[in-house]
Amino acid sequence: MSENHSDNIFCEYTIKSWTDLRTLFSKIDDWVFRGHADSQWTLQTTLERGAEMNKSGIRDIPAIEKNIIDKFKRRASNYLDEFPDDDNLLEWLSLIQHHGGPTRLLDFSKSYYVGLFFSVNHTTTESAVYCLNRKLIYNKGLETEEKRYREDFLEFGSRAHCNFALKEQTLSPLVTTVEPYNIHERLSRQQGLFAIPFEGRQSFEYNLSLTVNSYQKELPKSKKIENFETKVKLLNEECGLLKIIIPTEFHNEIKKDLKLMNITNETLFPGIDGFSKSLFNEFDIS
Repeated sequence: MSENHSDNIFCEYTIKSWTDLRTLFSKIDDWVFRGHADSQWTLQTTLERGAEMNKSGIRDIPAIEKNIIDKFKRRASNYLDEFPDDDNLLEWLSLIQHHGGPTRLLDFSKSYYVGLFFSVNHTTTESAVYCLNRKLIYNKGLETEEKRYREDFLEFGSRAHCNFALKEQTLSPLVTTVEPYNIHERLSRQQGLFAIPFEGRQSFEYNLSLTVNSYQKELPKSKKIENFETKVKLLNEECGLLKIIIPTEFHNEIKKDLKLMNITNETLFPGIDGFSKSLFNEFDIS
């Protein structure tokens, strides 16, 4: 690993073609993916965005989160027939996230094609796919937890450990990825999982930066990569977050190929919701 590891935490690459992108995806192993319709968007949880929109301080988020969970638990019986165990916060937050509520969970997909779909599907601007180095994040988090908790560090990243972090709300900054035990149909179709920040009084990106480098409290400015073919080893071993920029000139070609792969709104969203979303394809009359 290079001495300037901190310079490689956050990398950025602008694709030169659809073929170029497919080649890049084939070179990175054990990553997870999140599509953004606007390349200027950062990685923010819906709790962060809610606090920002309502002029709440980020350090107030744990209290707000507790109120949200309590309210959802009290009223869920009006809408749901089955419920998680009361202390299984991961499952409760997964439900809230699924039904459009604000949580600290950030959606990712194991499939780069699914992430890419959400990047290019409904946008008229330059888009992006955020790629999270799952293996590196896990190993760095495990290393940190081993130093802090000698007896139970091997549990790091498990559902039990995530539930502990969610209950405590404000543990030392780390990010881990996890799948809830109960995987609803949409999460299954999208090959989804969640990234969870442990320190609820700080941003997701703050938590992520300190996961990869325990001395770096802010995600550094992205390091631009001109030729990824010469940086594959660096990406897989040192880069925690890769931002892939998708210029608009490639969107239509990508969307057509994704449709041929059967990656569409209708296949990713179950029921009539997905079918209705798929009707946007009727604008493509070519």
